[in-house]
Amino acid sequence: MGTVFYRTHDILNLTGDYMNYTHFVSVAGFVTNDKGEVLLIKSPNRGWEYPGGMVEPGETFQAALLREIKEESGIDAEITGFIGLCKNIEKDIVNIDFACRAVGGQITTSDESTEVRWVKREDALNMVTFPLTKKRLESMLSESAQVYCFCFKKEPFEVVTEDTYHVGENRNET
Repeated sequence: MGTVFYRTHDILNLTGDYMNYTHFVSVAGFVTNDKGEVLLIKSPNRGWEYPGGMVEPGETFQAALLREIKEESGIDAEITGFIGLCKNIEKDIVNIDFACRAVGGQITTSDESTEVRWVKREDALNMVTFPLTKKRLESMLSESAQVYCFCFKKEPFEVVTEDTYHVGENRNET
């Protein structure tokens, strides 16, 4: 995911005072193929995970996600849905997770992925060992119609708050 630079902005709040605000946004893709397999990459730092990375200044979430998937795996994908989001409350990093479908490309490694594989859904969770990645992958694999949202501390990993939500206003399930 490369070098990360903190960007600090002065923002005028509702009281008319300026506040200094720093945050990061990352995106990740739960990419599946026509066989229902899941795309995993092996990070030199975190082991097996799904592709993703930081949204660069001026970049949309969607463009960042498709760029990261291609850079880390060689796979071209399209976004098919929204899965959820989580926040590292210690470092103000927001992670946004999307469902994707492979539409082309060839599996290729990069300096951010020492291995790239299509794996069976039932095998994916056992391959992932990094606690945050495993927690997010559980939500990705759940196929829930609800959006997950949780906040966490990273060292040691601890979920601080966790909820799921329907999209839109209160909707009765039928």
